[in-house]
Amino acid sequence: MTVLNLTTFKLVGKVALATDMDPNGSFYSFSQELEASEQMALLDEQLMASAGQSNRLGLAIFGPEASQYWYGVQVPTNIVTPTGWTSYQVPAGPAFVLTQAQPQYLAQVGVNYKMDQVYDAAAKAKVALPDSLGHAQLPFFVEKMTFKTNLDELTSQSYAIYQSPEMAALED
Repeated sequence: MTVLNLTTFKLVGKVALATDMDPNGSFYSFSQELEASEQMALLDEQLMASAGQSNRLGLAIFGPEASQYWYGVQVPTNIVTPTGWTSYQVPAGPAFVLTQAQPQYLAQVGVNYKMDQVYDAAAKAKVALPDSLGHAQLPFFVEKMTFKTNLDELTSQSYAIYQSPEMAALED
């Protein structure tokens, strides 16, 4: 549990909307479709060859009235985005990072549950986070998992919520 200055990074994957959420608040079905794709296997192969490990990234981006959930892989900027997928450049900024002591791939756990864990840990550490990510200047929640062979053998898992001022709500 610490505040880190995260650097800009590139996410390659696909975006889901709130309507793609499973009834339990997770994006499990969405993530499983991507896990079974040729594109994911290609990205894993490239990262294993160049870095000796791969990763999975879940990125929630909040807005005042809507949100997006991205699932994919954090890649170096020289990796080409696979056909049918999209890339997103996540900006640099300070973030409260919570590292899982025992990493485990649990895509069926809802995003809000994971975020609540980070908010609780930040409160215990007396670290201020935006009350509403939908109004934050850096409205990001990131889950990152790394592995050397497959998702059943994670080497690390962390969650991050960016610290940033909240924008004033626009009044009609």
